[in-house]
Amino acid sequence: MKRSATRNKDKFAQLFKAIYQKENAKASKIIEGMKLDKADRYNQGYMTAITAMVKAREANDVRFFIARIGTSKADFVRARMLLQETRRTHILSDGDSGYMAAWLDYIDNIVESGLLSEKGELEEEEGAEQNPSEEPTEEKAADSL
Repeated sequence: MKRSATRNKDKFAQLFKAIYQKENAKASKIIEGMKLDKADRYNQGYMTAITAMVKAREANDVRFFIARIGTSKADFVRARMLLQETRRTHILSDGDSGYMAAWLDYIDNIVESGLLSEKGELEEEEGAEQNPSEEPTEEKAADSL
């Protein structure tokens, strides 16, 4: 939450918690009440990511990144590392930087919230994904049928 979003830290923490808990009406209400000082490209990218998170949660579709992160602290740490690597290895516009920052803030807020379990519900050999951005291999896909 850089730039003008820093002043709304508590609002963003409430928003991210509502998104995680699939409280879409609450999340939408928080978004409507937010006022960012200046709608620069960074803040536009940040809010675009948040809006996408809410819509993805409403759709409840596993094809979206937010649904594939997992439910444990380790899952969120892996997702954070993936996003940090993407940010580090790509040249990002201000809008893209804001978009990535929103995702990293979401992950950090959820990790710090105490909502996550220490371990995922499934053990690795029981079908938990290693990396939320990877598609399952043919062998894993066949085993899951």
